[in-house]
Amino acid sequence: MLENIRLSLQSIWAHKLRSVLTMLGVIIGIAAIIAIFSIIEGNTANMKKQFVGGNNNTMDVEYGRKSQFNGSGFSENSKEKKPTYIPILTQDQMNEIKNQTGIKNVAISYEKDSKIYQGQKSENTSITATTSNYFEMDKKRVVEGRLFTDADYTGSQQSIVMNKKAYDAHFPKGGGVGKYVEINGYPFQIIGVYEDEQSQDDMMMGFGGRSEAIVPISQWDKVTNELNPEPKVMIQTETTDQLKTKAPEVAGLLNALIPASDYEFGVRNSENIEKQLEQFNRSNFLLLAGIASISLVVGGIGVMNIMLVSVTERTREIGVKKALGARRKIILEQFLVESVTLTVFGGLLGIILGIIIGKTVTSIMNYPFIVSMLSVVGSIVFCSIIGIVFGLMPAVKASKLDPIEALRYE
Repeated sequence: MLENIRLSLQSIWAHKLRSVLTMLGVIIGIAAIIAIFSIIEGNTANMKKQFVGGNNNTMDVEYGRKSQFNGSGFSENSKEKKPTYIPILTQDQMNEIKNQTGIKNVAISYEKDSKIYQGQKSENTSITATTSNYFEMDKKRVVEGRLFTDADYTGSQQSIVMNKKAYDAHFPKGGGVGKYVEINGYPFQIIGVYEDEQSQDDMMMGFGGRSEAIVPISQWDKVTNELNPEPKVMIQTETTDQLKTKAPEVAGLLNALIPASDYEFGVRNSENIEKQLEQFNRSNFLLLAGIASISLVVGGIGVMNIMLVSVTERTREIGVKKALGARRKIILEQFLVESVTLTVFGGLLGIILGIIIGKTVTSIMNYPFIVSMLSVVGSIVFCSIIGIVFGLMPAVKASKLDPIEALRYE
């Protein structure tokens, strides 16, 4: 066997250009499959991270109907009633929860869709009021001005930071930092403009995103007249995997702080979303890999063609071996090994090329780079099968040659 492999490598090296052209279909097919696998797996991991953990290992523990968190769903006719009074959560309580559970960071926020006015202009905006450590967890890229300082959280100054979409709606020519906008009849001074990674991704994909603004939690009563707002608690852990255990723990501690009712703190079940996402990406992979496999079939036909040519070229060699006593099995094995060596060598080059392409594309798209050993091993096995299947006919032809006729071949 080792001797056959050595002879196969010598034959490939002796006809380098022909061998490379023969392997090209195999190389392209395997490279495409490896690259597609890496890109789809990276996309899956990235989307899972968005659903569970965001970009900074964070998750929201929300306040809402119990049916929202137990997977039963709810309708407008649900009998679940919101309590008439929700106790106000304090940062001191959050710090106690943080110390008890080993959470890295925790923040409280309230959200409200409202109109922001500036002169005659108005824009529907999602307004978030939050505590001082919010920006430690949800990183923002400051485009203009600044984010909040401790003085903004503790003082009476009504400050606001806006995302680029909200800011551009009121100040398309810029120059809005330091000026005032009006929310619910109260003036708020714009101190900064920000962008986050999600909004940049939306812009790259052609989505406009939504108008957002953030105010200190001390100014929440100016944003809305609502007396019974639903709080949201953002937690941060060291790793994304910790969120799945820590988030329910925090929800349980928060529920101990409020009276029992049809509403509670909980975490939305993301497992169904993850499963659907995996199924969707698996379907995409099978479709794209199926298309890429066509080049493998074409490559296999090329291997068969070149092996038939090789048999013709080496007819006298085969005749000499048979005359010296080589059995059909030996000749068959020699040409099968050469065919498999050709396809496996092409597969190895395809794997290297696929990894390079996958790494490049995932880096550009800012996805995690993942190469599954299953795909690598599967590619090698698949190449071996192609070598056997498409090399069998030339090998059988070589083994059946009559030694006398082979020796007469010119």
